[in-house]
Amino acid sequence: MSEQLPPQSQSLFDALSKVLDADNVSEESARRVLMSQDVFTKSIIADYVIKPQNTQQLAQAIKLCQQAGYAVIARGGGMSYTKGFVPATEKSVIVDMSSFDQIVEINTDDMYVTVGAGCTWQQVYLALKDTGFRTPFWGTLSGIRATIGGGLSQNAIFWGSGQHGFAVDSVLGLEVVLSNGQVLQTGAGAKQNGSPFLRHYGPDLTGIFCGDSAAFAIKTQVTLRLIKQSPYTGSLSFCFENFEQQSAVMSEVARNGLASECFGFDPFLQAQRLKRESLASDVKSLVGVMKSAGGIGKGLKEGMKVALAGRRFVEAESWSVHFMVEDITQAGVDERLARIRQIAEQHAANEIENTIPKVLRANPFNPLNNMIGPNGERWAPVHTLVPHSKAKQAHQISEAIFSKYSKKIAEFGIGIGYLVATVSSHVFVLEPVFFWPDELNELHNEAVESAHLKRLEGFKASPEARAVVSEIRLALIDGYNELGGVHMQIGKSYPFIEGIAKENRALIKGIKALLDSDGLINPKALGL
Repeated sequence: MSEQLPPQSQSLFDALSKVLDADNVSEESARRVLMSQDVFTKSIIADYVIKPQNTQQLAQAIKLCQQAGYAVIARGGGMSYTKGFVPATEKSVIVDMSSFDQIVEINTDDMYVTVGAGCTWQQVYLALKDTGFRTPFWGTLSGIRATIGGGLSQNAIFWGSGQHGFAVDSVLGLEVVLSNGQVLQTGAGAKQNGSPFLRHYGPDLTGIFCGDSAAFAIKTQVTLRLIKQSPYTGSLSFCFENFEQQSAVMSEVARNGLASECFGFDPFLQAQRLKRESLASDVKSLVGVMKSAGGIGKGLKEGMKVALAGRRFVEAESWSVHFMVEDITQAGVDERLARIRQIAEQHAANEIENTIPKVLRANPFNPLNNMIGPNGERWAPVHTLVPHSKAKQAHQISEAIFSKYSKKIAEFGIGIGYLVATVSSHVFVLEPVFFWPDELNELHNEAVESAHLKRLEGFKASPEARAVVSEIRLALIDGYNELGGVHMQIGKSYPFIEGIAKENRALIKGIKALLDSDGLINPKALGL
């Protein structure tokens, strides 16, 4: 049953219903609760959820909301954990971007693809799969649900990041809607009689709307670069005794530009991943590995290796690293693998069966069961990006904070691990990951497979444990800021505007005032 809304709100509801049709404007409580929370935070609930069907409808809806004094917040797949689309003020409207899911144009002559901002990374991957082309950055691990628009707002990483950088580095141009309903094109697509084949036509206006946590405008259409798919791939996995060895190898491989993807785990997170899935998912993954190997004989060989390795291919109490490589020739792949082995051997690495990268590459967009722990625990990360020279310091800061909170960590059964990665040749990512016994929210129950949820007993609500996790995350963020670390997914959790030089701060605030004079596009994002 819909909740009774005050007359002022009801007039906006009526106006939005005329523009979008009543079926695309919701004041239903359960819908608003679900769409107003992210993986970690459930706070203020939006007054409405709207679902525009095209750019013109969105532009009209934004103007109506602005006139009524309502904040407007774009929501993609909902997979972030930094309050990026969680309302920070009363009187807000969530924009469900799922109708902006068209593959608008695949242009392999001019090497770009244009898609709706509500397309998932998996949709774009599948649309391009048989063309022989792909985007340089081609998705997040949550790409079965995470959207292109969300990935650009948050500056996502994973598939292709080792060589091609962040999601925003693959963008050529955007279509965005400003707070006054004006539609703006960026890049060469803004030129009369032009096409969106070039990003840097004059000042880089595209960059303003990338990594912005959707604080400046709402993205409706995205043009991404295309590159040829690499026909040959390979992978390697290693174990190390400690983080120092692990990070040294990862950094050196990154500096040499050898891997398309480079990531690793500490012993705890490694154990969590291996406990999560079932025998049925193992078989599904194995089939994927065999299909992706190419040729019946090679497929059987690769499948046998994975099957024999089973779940005991990683040494206990070790730090693991996994590399994926690609090239235009098999010789090129072999050369990359040989050079990675050489670097790893210099740091006392122990090579292990490369099960994890094989399975991931064969099944790049899996169901989102990993957004909870193996027994149904709540899950939330925090991260920092640092230059290679500061990776060890970032880890030391983390360990010191965990030591300080060790009693509370033990008291509330909080498990903590590390995910580490590199981006291009110059960025090291350190991501502490928390698991704790706590009740799941509506988003978890909607995003995780129902069959998987049924196998779990789950936990009672534990606001005390959640509060401790929040406190530790804030302490880590403070420590990383002291080190000079920066962040993706800034949202409303990581300090941005208050941490940059005053000159930069004034410029960013000026851009916000120019594009969103009433401050109604995702208030508090980026600290604005």
